[in-house]
Amino acid sequence: MTNIYIDDMKDQDMLLSMVDRTDIEAPEPEYESEYIEGRDGSVNRFKYFKDVEQTIEFNILERFNVKPQLRKIKAWLLNARTFYFSDDDVYRKIKRVKIDGIKNDIAEYGEFKVAFTCDPFEYAKEDEILTPASGTAVNNFGTYKSLPIFKLYGSGKGTLMVGKTKIAVNLQKEYMLMDSEIKECYYTTTNLGSYMTGDFPVLQPGKTMITFNGGISKVELQRRCRYL
Repeated sequence: MTNIYIDDMKDQDMLLSMVDRTDIEAPEPEYESEYIEGRDGSVNRFKYFKDVEQTIEFNILERFNVKPQLRKIKAWLLNARTFYFSDDDVYRKIKRVKIDGIKNDIAEYGEFKVAFTCDPFEYAKEDEILTPASGTAVNNFGTYKSLPIFKLYGSGKGTLMVGKTKIAVNLQKEYMLMDSEIKECYYTTTNLGSYMTGDFPVLQPGKTMITFNGGISKVELQRRCRYL
């Protein structure tokens, strides 16, 4: 039996059973197109991948009135951030949740559908934190560029090279977190953006060389590998 885990909580823990799930289509790319005089066909510039949607059908059947439990279930679903299935090794990030009308004609039974609008990618569940030495190649085993998070230790000025991307930092705290997804540098709640110069790094599929020098004594890295 396949289960769905929503924010790491199994459907059965909320007294739900997953009845059906729709196939999820490959993300659709959005292009900016134009025609140029004297040139046949359009010129297309890739912009982004669109969100994807998956609909899950649930039911609940107990020996008691399930209305109070359904209220808890609605709150759980509407605040959900991620989900994954027990038969796969990836998860999805949820952007919006829509719950269809819940059929609850019998006090002990309920059924409904939930549409999850997700970002375009599937993310690897097993994505351990790496501690590469300078001059080490790290492998993005996904099928699309990833937006990693780096944790830099040390003191003073140093340089981090991620492939061909050069980042200069001035380490003033115990560590600096450099998050390519949200494009911010910080220590706990302190913004350290003024102590970093350069572009936030991305990891293309395959291996990327990591080097660092100067005041950077140690680097930790979570790759955030993802798939189309």
